[in-house]
Order: sequence, then C-alpha cells, then structure tokens
Amino acid sequence: MFSDHLVLAGGGHTHALVMLRWAMNPKLKPAGMITLVNKSSTTIYSGMFPGVIAGKYKIDEILIDLRNLASKAGVSFVMAEIEGIDLKKKNLLLSGRPEIEYSLLSMNIGTKTNFNSKSEIAWDKDLAVPIKPFSESYKFIVDQDIHKDNSSAKPFVIIGGGFAGIEIAFSLRKRWPERSIILKVKSRRKFSKNLLKKLKDLKIQIIKKDPSVLYPTLICTGNKSFEWIKDSGFPIDENGRILTKKTLQVLNYPGLFAVGDCGVIKDHPRPSSGVWAVRSAKPLAKNLERISKGLKLKEWKPQRKAIQLLDINYINMKSKAFISWGEVIIGPFDFLSRLKESIDKKFVSKFHFIQDINTEMLAEKEMIKCRGCAAKLPFTPLSSALKKLDLIESPKDDSIDIGILNSCKTLIQSVDGFPSLISDTWLNGRLLAFHSCSDIWACGGSVISAQSVVKLPSLPNDLQQELLFQVLEGINSALSIQGAKLIGGHTLESRKTSKEPFSLGIEGSLTVNGVIDDKKYFWSKGGMKKGDQILISRSLGTGIIFSAFMNSQVKPYVLDSVLKEMNKSQHYLVDFIYQLTNINSNSKIVNACTDITGFGLLGHLSEMLESTNSDRLKMNIEPLKIILELDHIPIYDGVKELLEKGYESTLASSNQVFLKNIDGDKNLRFELVSNDFVPNKSLYNAMLKILVDPQTCGPLVVSCPSIHSEKLIEKGPWIRIGFVSE
Repeated sequence: MFSDHLVLAGGGHTHALVMLRWAMNPKLKPAGMITLVNKSSTTIYSGMFPGVIAGKYKIDEILIDLRNLASKAGVSFVMAEIEGIDLKKKNLLLSGRPEIEYSLLSMNIGTKTNFNSKSEIAWDKDLAVPIKPFSESYKFIVDQDIHKDNSSAKPFVIIGGGFAGIEIAFSLRKRWPERSIILKVKSRRKFSKNLLKKLKDLKIQIIKKDPSVLYPTLICTGNKSFEWIKDSGFPIDENGRILTKKTLQVLNYPGLFAVGDCGVIKDHPRPSSGVWAVRSAKPLAKNLERISKGLKLKEWKPQRKAIQLLDINYINMKSKAFISWGEVIIGPFDFLSRLKESIDKKFVSKFHFIQDINTEMLAEKEMIKCRGCAAKLPFTPLSSALKKLDLIESPKDDSIDIGILNSCKTLIQSVDGFPSLISDTWLNGRLLAFHSCSDIWACGGSVISAQSVVKLPSLPNDLQQELLFQVLEGINSALSIQGAKLIGGHTLESRKTSKEPFSLGIEGSLTVNGVIDDKKYFWSKGGMKKGDQILISRSLGTGIIFSAFMNSQVKPYVLDSVLKEMNKSQHYLVDFIYQLTNINSNSKIVNACTDITGFGLLGHLSEMLESTNSDRLKMNIEPLKIILELDHIPIYDGVKELLEKGYESTLASSNQVFLKNIDGDKNLRFELVSNDFVPNKSLYNAMLKILVDPQTCGPLVVSCPSIHSEKLIEKGPWIRIGFVSE
C-alpha cells in the first residue's frame, strides 16, 4: 500500500480550519506527507463577502492565505485546478500538470453557481456573471462602479431570491445609492412581510419575469457540483453532491472523505451552507487523525437547520440584520448586525493570528537562511577560492564552451541549482530548470538537454518516488517547451532529519547543455560598446519577496504575480534576437549579455563591465562605465513596502561589496542617475538594496546598439535601464 500521503483537495472553509488546528497543535497532525491542492492561493470567507460589496470591509480583510496557512501547518501547497480523480489508481488529476498520488483524500472543493435555466443561457457571458468564484464576481461589480451615481444607467440585475441574492442586493444598494437594482425571483417565491418592506424601502425592484439580456446581471441561483464529480464514479445524490457516511467517509470508499458543499451525509439532507462547512471541520480533523493511527472513526450528527443572519447595510444609518431559523425570519434589529459582525471578525481573525505567529524580525545572526538562488556562496569566498585553485580557469562567462558538436554547431554547458524555493515540488522543478537554463540563454544558445542531481529527504520509498516524479516532471516540462530533453541524472538521500513540509527538503541542480550555430555568434559578458543601451527583460525583487514570504509577510497576490512571471521561459527572447540578426546580417544585435541571478543586478553588470574593460585595457583603450537610470528599473509590486519593513535576502549583505563600484574605480565604475531616487535619501538607499538583491529565475540583461534597442523594446518585454559611456 502507498505510504501515508494525505491530499486535501480544495481550500474551502473546512480544510482551512483543519490546517489551522494542526498549525496551532502540531502534535495532532497525522504522520506522513500532507498536500493541499487549490486553484488559488487564497480563499474568501463567504460570510463577509456581502460586507465587502457594501464597503464595510476591504477584500484583503476577508482573505484566508492558504499558502501561508499550509506552511504554518507543515503542509505542502500546490496551486492547481482539479479536473478529476482516478479512483482505481488513487490519483488526483490536475489541469496542465501531472497527477498527484494519494493514500487518503479529503475533498472540500465547494461548488459552482447553478447556471442552467434556458433564460440564463441566452445571456452574454460578459454581462451575466455567476456569484462564484467570488473573486471574479467582485471584479465584475467593481467594474460596474462607474455607474454607481447614475440613476439613468442600465439596471443591475440579481438573479435568485435566496438569502445570498437578497443580501447581495442590500449590499449593492449601499454601494450604489442611485442606481436601479432589480431582484429577479421565481414565481412561487414569497417573502416575509418585514423583508419585503425593507426591499421596497431601499428601492430594490422585485420581478418574476426574465429581465433584458442587455442588463448587467449577477447570478445567485444556488449551487451545483462540478461535472468531473459525476464523471469520477462517486455515489451522488440528485444534486450531484457526494454521499458520505456519518464519519464523513464517501460511501464504499473508506479512504475518501467529502465535506462542505461538495458532500452530504446520506439520509441527512441539508442545504449547502458555510455553517455546516465550519461545523464539520472538527469532526473531519479528528477522523483524519484517527484513521492515520488505525483507530475507529467517530460519527457526526449535524443539525438539520442552522441559524443564519442576513445583514442590511443602510446608506446613512446603522446596519441591521434579520435572523432566520428554517422558514422563520425575525428582524431586522441593529444588535443582530453587531452580532454577525462580531462572529465574522472572530472567525477570520483566527487565520490572521496564525499568520502573525513567529513573524517578528530576527537579528541578523538568527535570520532564516534564504532559499532559491540566494542560497549560493557569496561572491568574495567564491572568487577567492577560484583564484586560488590552479586546476580550473575562472571563465568570463557562466556557460563554458566545451567544443565542436559537429561541423556546424558548438556545444556549451552550464550548471546551477538550489534548495527548494517553495513547497510545490513540480513547480519548483520548473523554476529550477528555467533558472539553470538562463546561463545558456545569456550566451545566445539554445538548450538541447540536461542532467539532474536531486537530493531527497529521508522518507519511505513510495513517498520519495512521488516527490522525485513531481520534481523531474517539472524539470522536463520546462525543457520540453524549448525542444530539449532530460537525459539522465543522479539522486541522493539526505542524512538530516526531514522537516515538514517534506517537499521543502528537496535540493536540486542541473547540468544544462546548449548549442550555438556557427552561423550565429556567442554572446559574451564582455564586448560592450560606447553608446550601447542596457536593456532588462523582467522585474527585480525576488530575493526580498521570498525572504519576507518565509516570515509570512507577503500579500498572496504579490507572490502569485511573481511566481507567474518566474514560471515563464525566456528562450523565446533569444530566438527573436536571432530573427533580427538574420534581417540585419551586417551588424550585431547584442554586444554583451548576462543573466541576473545570485549577485544581483549590480554584481552581474560588474562582471560585464570588468570583462569589457579588461579587454579594452589590453588594447590601451579608455575604459567604459555604465550609467544606470534608477527611475526606469522595473521592480515587482510590493518590494518597496517590504524593504521599508526591513526584509532583504540573507545574501544581500554579501552582495553589498558591489556598491563600491558606484562612482568608484575608473576601470569598474557605475553612475546612478534619477529624478526621484537620488534626491530622496531613503528611496535611494532602498534602490541600492534592490540593485544587490539576488534573483531566482531573474532577467536577462543585454548591451546593444541603440539602433536595435528600439526594436527589442517594441517587441517586449525589454525595458531600457541605462547606457554605456566613457
């Protein structure tokens, strides 16, 4: 049997609370490897979503950071869309990436909006948006804010007369005091007298016929299961919900659990609601803990009805709320609104509390060592050791020319690697490959093959097999889009005690082989010319961001955005430059190139300048300097704010050795110019830290004649950050 690998499919409220329990009480957590899979890195607390629409809360206040929560709980986090389950092979099937094998599986994947009626199908998808996922419906509402004070604008329609639709209607009235709001309900829908009065008082029009398909519409017509659930062979009810025992185990599948909106206990029907999702968390956690120990599971007896609070956010008055118990609705009263606010804030504050645990800034000697490329040896001991070692000549370029492959191509080779940057093993393998390939790209080469060395934590063999499979699949996926292959490698097992999540215990390196056509030319670090433009291919700041991430201080959308950019191959930039070369056969497009990795922008530009001036001095030619325009250097969102909080990579302090080159030695000199940074000392000092920030999957930097730079900038993503001068 496959060793203990518990996979939590979906990051709904139930699983979030289960992980919170394990983060607060690590001894309760089941032994073995645990992985959370969710489509996004955050989940929205649904109980406060209407309050966000009404302007009562900000969206960031109601987000649960799943990546950070998983980290606190010692759980690996995989951001991927689930598209099915292979029950025979025990594989969770994911979109655009390899399956994940499990021994135990718990499903808390929620549902999607029921969008099936004939009248709804006729609507334009850009005008009719389902309430779920909340992130998309919120964006839709924000886009409609341009009409908030326009009483003559097209009415905004809400389809659905349930509690969700009604509460959204009240919230939108607070958001848009003047705009016409229509609530479309079923013909048999009846409202309590007080509720109907409040809807009319707030000028929310109630209709039972289909409105115009030209009106912007929000669909709140209940929930339905994802199609793949029906296709997977689960026992389901008439609504497509997975049937379970009272132990929350799926019928006939003791190794599967289903909770929240996607599951329901057989013969105990209940509507899908966050109330039951929250209350099922503790029974689920206990049974996951018990089954991992081989103990008898306990049954859960959920109540058939639940109390619900429906908030009315008045425009210029205190908020009030209704309370319901089944069909009975009482209110509205202001104390009920205060009660709802207190319950909601108490719930979400639990997750904010766990995020803040152990996140205070540590003294420099106690700082957690950074991962990724920031884990490399500092420049000073590295360069000293290479100079002392007579057997190896320190090359001017990171890729080494190792000879003629055949009559028309030259083979080049490079090696790179780092400890796991994130707990998603497959994605980490891709990042490792892209990072390692950048030395080949920086020489103008095309990657053809690679060999890997992977160091795995000490775990049972089948868990090691799963981790190795994921990391190699990640590496191979990054190579294959370049037409390259993973042709071999070696594995090692760590002799250190493995810490959770186990996926962070993986360390990898790649030897990458590339070729350069003899018809093309090798891009050296040296060779810059006076008047060259310095172009960069992507933003800086990954070292700062991941240092802060290790201390739970990065906003989820910031890290998501950075990982998305890092997860892009830059080989196409080389291909495009050679397309220009073929068109302009009489002139070089690139005079010099490098990739920005562990030594930061200033460190790697220093290597370019040193190599260039070394050759110029041999020919008794005046040395060059680089003028950097600080205002133009692209920086990832959130970096400046993190610097203000004191976060920086552990390698950054060693990289400060390169700051001496600013207005320094004549043969190795930089000049920094700026309209914004230089006059402002604090901004200038922050920018200096960005210049020495180590980068994982960092940008390429080229020095090229100005006649060609415009073409590169026009094509993108190149940005001009300076020029070469005497």
